[in-house]
Amino acid sequence: MDVLTITTLYPNALQPRHGIFVRNRLSEMDKIDGFHRKVIAPVPHCPLIGLLSDRFKRYENMPDYELNGGIDVYHPKYFTLPGVSFFDNASSMAKAVNDTIDKLEEDAYNFDIVDGQYLYPDGVAAYKVAKKYNKPLVLTARGSDVNYWMTQRPAKSKILESIDYASKVICVSEALKNELIRHGVDETKLVVIINGVNPDYFNEDIPANPLREEYFLSVGNLVPLKGHHITLNALADLHKKRLIIIGDGEQRRSLKKQAKDLGLQGRVQFIKHIDQEKLAEFYAGATATILMSEMEGMPNVVLESLATGTPVIACDVGGISEIVNDKNGILLRHRSEYDLLDAIEHVEDINRTRSEISSTVREYRWSDVASRQYKIYVDAVQASD
Repeated sequence: MDVLTITTLYPNALQPRHGIFVRNRLSEMDKIDGFHRKVIAPVPHCPLIGLLSDRFKRYENMPDYELNGGIDVYHPKYFTLPGVSFFDNASSMAKAVNDTIDKLEEDAYNFDIVDGQYLYPDGVAAYKVAKKYNKPLVLTARGSDVNYWMTQRPAKSKILESIDYASKVICVSEALKNELIRHGVDETKLVVIINGVNPDYFNEDIPANPLREEYFLSVGNLVPLKGHHITLNALADLHKKRLIIIGDGEQRRSLKKQAKDLGLQGRVQFIKHIDQEKLAEFYAGATATILMSEMEGMPNVVLESLATGTPVIACDVGGISEIVNDKNGILLRHRSEYDLLDAIEHVEDINRTRSEISSTVREYRWSDVASRQYKIYVDAVQASD
């Protein structure tokens, strides 16, 4: 089986952790006999804004092709107008993908199924490609594609059209499935496959990193949605508590300035990127992992932390409550520094061993995820024959 994945969420040479949860899910399927795939991960292109925006400058420097973990990954540029709500990013992305496929066909590349990761605009672009080539389509709903884009009327109609064509839509949480049903999607189209972890990296026996002082950990892109600014505000009211933030993004400078203004320079450490093995050690050494997100599907940060035996303090959004409970963490009723402060003061009340906490997510493994997703691909291809 040859699978063509279309997504903007995939690690690349300039963003090694970007969309790593997509690669992890698909990489496990690479072990299945007869399974082959290519990835087309388009990047936005807007020449005028590219002169002013660091983000778009970075995209202009993206290589057109790279071999990522033994997989062919292509990065065609699609024209966009950021901030212009009526601009059709999905069609622009689909054109860039089709241009890439045309070039690949010179090498007689064929694919059996299109895999669209993230419903909009990626999934809608994947639908346009699948329809053009008369191939089956499987989509994956991941979070803000449902929680935000399904509330935007033009995007919603395009997403629903894509779902209608698709064989299945994989939801990474029950919460996303229920939200799609609320928007009128037929339940028979939907299947829940929660993300997983690699137990070779994330388990209760991973040694903690050698830092001597206790610390709390926050992992995620440095963007307002993730709420790192709330965590910093809470830390200002906690004497001697330390925080390590792992991630990168548009808020890096402002968050560092906030930490300085709050007098936290000696108690907050910012780390851009580390590999999976080292990340597991940071989880293992933390008192708790904090996630102050406003919107989520099923964050791997939660699964990874719990798998290493470290409790989680998180906002009750998306599918987090399907994983976090009083045996392994604390769910916040409100996304506020006050609720976070209270949780930090009571995190020791969880009183569970690393092994006990890790056992609460033992069923979530990438190998199990891969086998379930592969079956969905097989069923879709067989149904289209």
